[in-house]
Amino acid sequence: MKRRASREIEVFSMSAIDLFAAAMGAFALIAIILLPYYQNELREKTPDNAIAQLARAAEESSVETKEKQKALEIKRSAMARNVSDVKSDAQELLNKLRAAEQTLLEKQAARTPPPAVVVPEPIAEEPGPLAEPATVSFRFLGMNTTADDVVVAIDMSRCMGGHEASINKSVERVILSLQDNHAVKVVGFQQTDAGPRLSEWPASGGLRQINAGGTKTGAIDFAKGLTRQFGGSASMLDAFDKMLAGPGEAIFLISDGLPNPRANNGLSPNRLIAAITARNSALGRDRKEIHAVVVGNYFDYRGTVDFMENLAEKNNGQFMALASTSAGVCD
Repeated sequence: MKRRASREIEVFSMSAIDLFAAAMGAFALIAIILLPYYQNELREKTPDNAIAQLARAAEESSVETKEKQKALEIKRSAMARNVSDVKSDAQELLNKLRAAEQTLLEKQAARTPPPAVVVPEPIAEEPGPLAEPATVSFRFLGMNTTADDVVVAIDMSRCMGGHEASINKSVERVILSLQDNHAVKVVGFQQTDAGPRLSEWPASGGLRQINAGGTKTGAIDFAKGLTRQFGGSASMLDAFDKMLAGPGEAIFLISDGLPNPRANNGLSPNRLIAAITARNSALGRDRKEIHAVVVGNYFDYRGTVDFMENLAEKNNGQFMALASTSAGVCD
């Protein structure tokens, strides 16, 4: 049997290799030809001076920052100098004031005459007339007056109900603080359906001397009787018209500080103060002191303390607030 000759299979022939070599050569030639144009395009997209410009901008920013720091330092130094100048001026002014004060004290001391030598008077063989007693003041609840004739005025409006203990305590302190040289009168006032009503002790409408028998007890008991008759509103304007026209040098008003405008000719609290003050000022030398004692839960109502305090202040009086531990009928 005849053997078949071996066969070798070649994928690429010489013609194919020549074709590949020619294609590679053509690609290399095209790349070499286009390389300068590619480099020009890169230069157009990225200018040569871009990095230089960025570096120059960074340098300019650094210089500007340093200049701002220098300007800020200059301002800070100027402010420090201004503060120092202000302190120096203040110290200089203080020194001048102290020097002026010292000079004024020295001038006053120079003008003050030396104390006179008192030569005792010879003792008379017969005693002379006794000197008049000095004016004695009385004080209660931190308020005092040198007036001898005192009127205690009690607000009998409905809203005073529930504060009887505080009212009686205030009246007792006034009455028991009076001395033998004093005279007293107790007044209760209120607005009823029939109009303003005024209750007075003594019934004669005058004053009673404290050193008279039963005066203190009678005044305190009368005030306690008034606290059982609360009702209506406070006709404060009418009451002051009558009290200012009557006897007494000092009026002690005990109230909750809530005057109803309808019971006082439609006057607001401030206008009511002005009206009472004007009537009092019209008395001239007979002008009366008006002291004010506010009782009750006055912190629950706006303006009560202001009303009583301003009324006393504008009429040469003093003011006292006496809190109540019980609730009133208007609370």
